Amino acid sequence: MEARCVLFDFDGVIADTEESNVKYLGKALAVFGVVITPEEQAQLVGMNDPRILEKMLRRARPPVTLEQLLEERKRQGNTYEDDPDLAPTPGVIEFLHRLRAAGKGIALVSSTSARLILAALNRLGLTGFFDVIICGDMVSEKKPSPECYRKAMALLRARPEECVIVEDSPVGIRAGKAAGAVVAACRCGRLRQDTSQADFEFESFEECMRLPVF
Repeated sequence: MEARCVLFDFDGVIADTEESNVKYLGKALAVFGVVITPEEQAQLVGMNDPRILEKMLRRARPPVTLEQLLEERKRQGNTYEDDPDLAPTPGVIEFLHRLRAAGKGIALVSSTSARLILAALNRLGLTGFFDVIICGDMVSEKKPSPECYRKAMALLRARPEECVIVEDSPVGIRAGKAAGAVVAACRCGRLRQDTSQADFEFESFEECMRLPVF
């Protein structure tokens, strides 16, 4: 079935932000003498789970609370508001134009907070493309829970079988599959992840346009 609605993750899909996010977090953690390991970096992709940060802070000396880390993160800045290199993923704007011209419903579904996502979308000039925007602070359970995608589908008035979800991380793919939709995995970013559980995989948005669901 051809998709009636397309739901996009932001990080790693609309913009290649994953490495920048780790850079800003790393700057904050370094103030407390904590270095992010490759394993922790992999855990953080697609997740917004304070338990991961609390575990990392156990290495800090003297002890540091999560609240102290969050305050330091505010001082260090973030990808969405401050990164001068923030840019749309190549080809994604053309793809959004094609979806809009075809009359598709378009949603953005992210585990990141609304303040940061809206700041990034406004900087990129992309806010007007999305009929629905669901962020991490608009749901009770973040990805891999399907709650965010189900909420977006309800607002789009679309059944799961009418939707394609574009994700880049195993956590996001699990959320999309649990929501009952077809999932297309974006492999356009520099940080490559295991996307083997998706229904489709693509290396560029030009390739994405040729998928049978579009």
